Amino acid sequence: MEIACVIGSRMAAPPRPGRSGGSRPGRESLPDPVEAAEQTEAMVRALESIGAAVESERAGEAFFAVEGLRGIYGGDTEGVLSAVREVVGVRARVGVAPTRLAAYALARRNDDGHVSDAGLHAFLAPLRISVLMPRLPVPERESEELVTALERLGIRTLGGLAQLTPDQAADRFGVLGLQALKLARGEDEPLRPRVPHEELAEQIELPEGTAGRQLERALELLVDRLLAAPQRRGRTLLGLRLGAKLAGGGSWSVEQGLGRPSAAAGVLRGVLVTRLESLPGPAETLRLRALGFGPPAADQLELSFRGSDSGRRHRLGQAVREVRAAQGSEALLKVLPVDADSRVPERWAMLTPFPEL
Repeated sequence: MEIACVIGSRMAAPPRPGRSGGSRPGRESLPDPVEAAEQTEAMVRALESIGAAVESERAGEAFFAVEGLRGIYGGDTEGVLSAVREVVGVRARVGVAPTRLAAYALARRNDDGHVSDAGLHAFLAPLRISVLMPRLPVPERESEELVTALERLGIRTLGGLAQLTPDQAADRFGVLGLQALKLARGEDEPLRPRVPHEELAEQIELPEGTAGRQLERALELLVDRLLAAPQRRGRTLLGLRLGAKLAGGGSWSVEQGLGRPSAAAGVLRGVLVTRLESLPGPAETLRLRALGFGPPAADQLELSFRGSDSGRRHRLGQAVREVRAAQGSEALLKVLPVDADSRVPERWAMLTPFPEL
């Protein structure tokens, strides 16, 4: 099997990053984590658009099997790689090899190379042992400790590690040592591609100095826009990611599960508004992304009492959905007060989609 690794160089973390978002002497600084996640998601969606079943577990990296795509793109690997470069851009690095580790190491060389089954062991043998660090399924500290221990024993390449027996690796390094040995010998687990899901996200630019009640109004606007987006198609939401680009540089994000599927604007605002308190500084952009979809929001049976307006609200909500389906998400809007005391008229109020009652 041939596995392609695509690395977005602007968003991938360095091989041996510093902790706490900083850097160590002589090493690269970490990319902005939220921005890297957003760009990685865009890269994965681009690959999925050409039919690839993508596995992506680290920022800036994506893996997929090449075999199933050859028939679509000219019958050979080069045709598939041409399609990849077209959708992800020329700055992305691509490597193709029989295992994730080899494909990753090849992509890091930035030469768009290809390693065959016959040449796999010869390619892996001279690689530095540190190439294992991002590929081991353990926290960074544990993988770094393993690499450091191997280097102190004089094992500095994958070829040297591959010469150990499984008993030797397990006796000295335990389960993690066995995992490293398998990678060094060219053994790999099957790919675990994610299930493609639809993009549903909204973003708003914030005026300078937005805080407090104004920030809550901006969140209300984001929620209204998200629920009115055509691609939601009446479905409930399972979770949300609220993020911000900070005015002083950097970014912030937090994920919020909903407990049960919901498409009620009040519920979404209620669980998200308290998260704004953890915003570390003034923000210039606020983002909201749906993390999963639940079943369509079902109509609930209601008891009608004399004088109750529940029936009227139900009919009004149905009318809103019908008009929006026919004319688009911007067909029905309401005025949302933002900052009545501002000297700038444009900040007094904003238009936001009318809610589906």
